[in-house]
Amino acid sequence: MRLAAAVCGAFALAVVSASAQGVAGDDPGIAKLRAAYQTAAGSQDAAAIAKLYAADGVEMPPNAPAQKGRAAIEAFHKAFAQQWMMHGMTITPQKLQVWNGDTAYEVGAYKQSLMAMQGGGMTEDQGKYIVLMKKDASGNWAITHSIYNSDKPAPGAAPAKK
Repeated sequence: MRLAAAVCGAFALAVVSASAQGVAGDDPGIAKLRAAYQTAAGSQDAAAIAKLYAADGVEMPPNAPAQKGRAAIEAFHKAFAQQWMMHGMTITPQKLQVWNGDTAYEVGAYKQSLMAMQGGGMTEDQGKYIVLMKKDASGNWAITHSIYNSDKPAPGAAPAKK
């Protein structure tokens, strides 16, 4: 797995929110989903992360193919945990929009610290994300799509000129 995908992988996305912090117009169910994601991502529990997605949910990590369905999302996070150990993550939701009470999207930013399992080097990363969510049949929010990417250049790429 390429470094950029690995660095962002634990986020997942998040990708909803690993912060207890809310956003204007926050929904209690979405806040609950954020808290569950924070716990799962912080402990690198791949199965728990995957369960936060709809059965046909899609995670779109950078520099890697889209992970479609819970089994693929879980496998992606298991592979990530074999390469990187989470040492801290902060996700800051910046905008939340809910439609008809059952469909939502969230936009935000993240920062994370990861240690390579081989070599022990620390990596600091920051980036942005978008998450789409839908209420399931039982009325709980689930992630349908997540996409995120780093603000840092891909490994081996020249830094962006300003």
